[in-house]
Amino acid sequence: MIEKTKRAKAMRILVPAVAALCLAAPVAVLAASPAKGGLPAMLSFTFKDLGGVKSWKAGGDTVVFIKNRDDQWYRADMVEGCMALDTKKGINFIVETDPETNARRNAVVVDRHICTVTSIKRVEASEVPAAK
Repeated sequence: MIEKTKRAKAMRILVPAVAALCLAAPVAVLAASPAKGGLPAMLSFTFKDLGGVKSWKAGGDTVVFIKNRDDQWYRADMVEGCMALDTKKGINFIVETDPETNARRNAVVVDRHICTVTSIKRVEASEVPAAK
């Protein structure tokens, strides 16, 4: 009985400590590896956080590569195939805010179609396709 009590007491201390480490580890990794411009490579952010778009390149029907004013490239993945539409007139990068939840959502507008962005991540210039 005494052994069971000691084990239970140890578990009450050990489980929260392990949980705290599991939650803190990803934050420590992101903090230790900031990308150029101070944005972590895998942290979710919006187009506004990029500091302005200098240029862009299509990377397939659902991918657009974005170069910001600091010459850093980012890859935006979309749900819909916006880049298959007519991009000759240009595209717009917008951030929509839900008025009820204040949740922000990135979108790409091409030829009056709004395509939801599922992720934006920093990439190296070597990952951006060459011009055709």
